[in-house]
Order: sequence, then C-alpha cells, then structure tokens
Amino acid sequence: MRFAKITILIAIAAAASLLLLGSNKNFHQPVQHKEAVRLPGIQATGLPYSPAIKVGNMMFLSGVIGTDLKTGELVSPDVAGQTRQCMEKLKAVLHQGGMDFSDVVRATVYLADINDYNNMNKAYASYFLKDPPARACVQVAKLVREAKVEISMIAIKVK
Repeated sequence: MRFAKITILIAIAAAASLLLLGSNKNFHQPVQHKEAVRLPGIQATGLPYSPAIKVGNMMFLSGVIGTDLKTGELVSPDVAGQTRQCMEKLKAVLHQGGMDFSDVVRATVYLADINDYNNMNKAYASYFLKDPPARACVQVAKLVREAKVEISMIAIKVK
C-alpha cells in the first residue's frame, strides 16, 4: 500500500513538472552555440582549457596569471604588477568576445598570500570605476608558476 502511494505521488509530481515546464515559452528554444574565445596571434598553450567560452550573451573567462602573452614569464615580482597584467589579459579576451569590464558580473581572485589583498585590490579597483562585479577573494596554497594572483571572470552582455 505504501509503495502505491509513493508511486502515485511521484507520478503527480512528474505530471505537474511537465505542465509547468510546458507552459514556459523558453523551454522549447534550441540550446545556444558554445564558442571558444581566443586571442589572435597568441600560440595555444597545449593545455586542456580555452581562455574563454562564450554561450549566447554570456562569457566564462578562465583564470589568468600575470604572465606576458608572448614569453609566458611573470611580468612583475609584486602582486600589483601581476594584478594589472591579469586585468589587461582579461580585458583583451573580453574585447575579443565583444565585451568589456562593464559586462563583468562575477570575478574570483585567488591570492597566494592574503596579506597581498590591499595591494591587489588597489590595482584591481582601477579597472572598475562604476558598479564593480560581485567578487570572491581567497587565499590558496599555491598558484601556477609561483604567481601571486590569479583572476577569473563571468560576463553577461545585457541588451
């Protein structure tokens, strides 16, 4: 008897879900195309990631560290210089995808040392003069190439 009640409840829930989803006008629209965004003239790293993925009006930017695009070497020994380079790289990828910092809605900052927070924040803040995105900042055990900072972002182009 208990099994029959559970089965009936599941069937009712499934039917209700189908009715609700079926009434949603956007439910039957096709899935949008996924496109990798890369900077022209920059050699691929051979690593299994894309600098950014764009789906419709959204772009998901991979984390970047403060390396020179041509040499792959860190541009500065300090967190402020590395932060500026991260932001310049992200700016270039955003531009390649038809966006800019005003479209960024979420950022994540990874610091090798949380004591670098103030210096990172000063450099970072100079790129968002109005309505900065939501952000998380965390200390991690270690970053690639002994970098002091890594930054990733999500951007949405609002029409």
